[in-house]
Amino acid sequence: MKSVILLRGPRTAQSPARWAMVQPWAKASKRIVVHVGLPAPVPPVYDAVIELWSGAAVDADSFRADWEQAEVRSSTQIVGKPAAEPLSVGVTPGLSQLSFIRAIDGLPRTEVERHWDEHIPLACEIHVGMNRYVQDRLSPAAPWFGMAHLHFPSEAALRDGLFRSAEDIAVIGADVAEFVGDYATMTAIEHIVKA
Repeated sequence: MKSVILLRGPRTAQSPARWAMVQPWAKASKRIVVHVGLPAPVPPVYDAVIELWSGAAVDADSFRADWEQAEVRSSTQIVGKPAAEPLSVGVTPGLSQLSFIRAIDGLPRTEVERHWDEHIPLACEIHVGMNRYVQDRLSPAAPWFGMAHLHFPSEAALRDGLFRSAEDIAVIGADVAEFVGDYATMTAIEHIVKA
């Protein structure tokens, strides 16, 4: 079972990756990936996002001593573009763009999922610098229906390869407007804590 843990307001001096390694659920987990938000002109929507593959349930209340806000969502993961090589423990070279999406109000979940499925080939075609693409369909779906994870092997690949051209920005915008009501995006460093 995969969970996505959304964290804001660290109350601990430890880095989010080091903090995750010493949590009670870490030992029982098969895989742990921590995304640490980078400062930007606008602060990241989350300070850290943890992807956790574990058979054990994770309770957001257990994080309250170390984080001001913690949300735990179960995830159905859809891999749109797999990594070319297995990821190893440590900091992954490059940058991740995490986009959190809210579905259009009233649009049935099956329709949102269908549109997002159809978005995968377009995203892979247009985001030419991207070397990995994953969708997490979250439950419960509030406030976010899902999280798109676009990974780029370098800062230059993100800057120069997010879109092939200005026209592509309009194409992607028109496509996501069919199922996305609102979104928030953050850039992050990915830490593989447990592979």
